[in-house]
Amino acid sequence: MKPFTVGYIAGLKLKEDKGEFFTLLAEAFSEKDDEEEVFPLSNPNSSIPASEPFHSLALSVIEGDETKAEKLTEKAVQNGAGPLEIAVKGLLAGMNVVSELYNQKKVYVPEMLLAARALQAGIDKTGCTENLLSKKGIVLLHTAEGDLHDIGKNIVKAIVEANGYQVIDLGTSVETNKVLAAIRKHSPIAVLGSSLMTSTRMAFLSTADTLKDNSITVPFIIGGGACDDVFASQKNNLRYAKNPTELVKILDSINRTKREI
Repeated sequence: MKPFTVGYIAGLKLKEDKGEFFTLLAEAFSEKDDEEEVFPLSNPNSSIPASEPFHSLALSVIEGDETKAEKLTEKAVQNGAGPLEIAVKGLLAGMNVVSELYNQKKVYVPEMLLAARALQAGIDKTGCTENLLSKKGIVLLHTAEGDLHDIGKNIVKAIVEANGYQVIDLGTSVETNKVLAAIRKHSPIAVLGSSLMTSTRMAFLSTADTLKDNSITVPFIIGGGACDDVFASQKNNLRYAKNPTELVKILDSINRTKREI
């Protein structure tokens, strides 16, 4: 059985939606060898900077400690560290560790959300007005019209941002016209859609048709429990990503292609 860490229990309180609550609860009791070592968040067995202040900054994100991330960032700024190196060498390094552990199923949704909050708390204290997480391009993110679940969307946002993209979150239950307007306004390199309900995923087909009808060729990548390759194959301009790691690989591929053009 997976452990109820402090982060896990706190995370269960993040949402009141019963569907998501019980999804998290089921995940905690999913099959797992009791003898399997649980990754200690305070002692990451991964590559983070050894030098200070970046080591401690990374740990603050791994531990999901917003207060510590803020204080360490403020101290680093006072000591002359630049906003970009604080973000990349420290805060993002910690987020990348948590992202990898999440992909390995060694930490879970609540820890990821807490880490994302610590990351943003630190970024906000750098005193830099430019977006430090938008070096690779802009992506739009939303859930299908009628789908109010946002935990999966928020996880995707945290991981994609940690990998250098600026995520414009359109929210939940987003209508096709709003997606279309956002594409025209922000010129993203990709549109990301999430759906946990088979009854709402059909909205993606409508959105795909609308994009095609308007001669918009921006990649439309979908994911979530209600989606799969078979569903996405119904439209030539739809693509499926089975997890955040695969999504980032797809985005990086799109980004490389755009640079080469």
